[in-house]
Amino acid sequence: MTLALWLVLASCPAAEGLTLEPAQAATLCALAEQRAPTTATALSPESLQAVYARDEFKRAHQTQRADLLRRLRALLSKLFETSGAETYSNATRVAVLVLAALLIVAVVARLAGRRLARRAVDAPAAAERPLVLEDPSVHLAEAERLVTNDPRAGAREGLLAMLAALERQRLARPDRVKTNRELARELPERGAPAALAEAVRAQLEWFDRAFYSLEPLELAGARAFLERARAVVAQVAAFAAEPNR
Repeated sequence: MTLALWLVLASCPAAEGLTLEPAQAATLCALAEQRAPTTATALSPESLQAVYARDEFKRAHQTQRADLLRRLRALLSKLFETSGAETYSNATRVAVLVLAALLIVAVVARLAGRRLARRAVDAPAAAERPLVLEDPSVHLAEAERLVTNDPRAGAREGLLAMLAALERQRLARPDRVKTNRELARELPERGAPAALAEAVRAQLEWFDRAFYSLEPLELAGARAFLERARAVVAQVAAFAAEPNR
């Protein structure tokens, strides 16, 4: 090794401790002398614009913006599809409920119309066929026939027997709009004896209480009422047979 080469290697820190050929060590020292700048040089705005103007930066920016728009479009699409599905489901449910309600109203209105029409047809027929009372004995016989199987119907026939007896003696008017209480109140005014008026009043009160009750009318009570009705009919007949009549 020449003296000059030895001096070069001695002044080159990069070659210290390495076993190199003289040519390799010289090359290493030459590369070590080419050091990078110790401080970064600040770029001006014009330089940054020039950098961003390069094609690779433009393509990166466009790709990033396209990806952002694609994600936003996918999110909005999913949101509107979900909202639309929910809206459609709710609208369908409401429509079904409305149709069901309209159908129920139509059915009820039709049934009510039929009932009203039937009443309108039956009302004149009932008006043309007013209740005509038979002889008291006829109603009492019908009461005996019905009372066992239908105590309520049997009691009604007993009431009609009393009313028939009173009307035949003009102690009561054949006025079907009057209540039993009003009829009993008019008896003294029409000349009925006090005992007869009291007996009729008691019978009519029992009938109204038992016949219009929600409780079933027992057979024993109906039969007792029929016995008292027979007594009232007999009292009316005795009153009619008095000489002063």
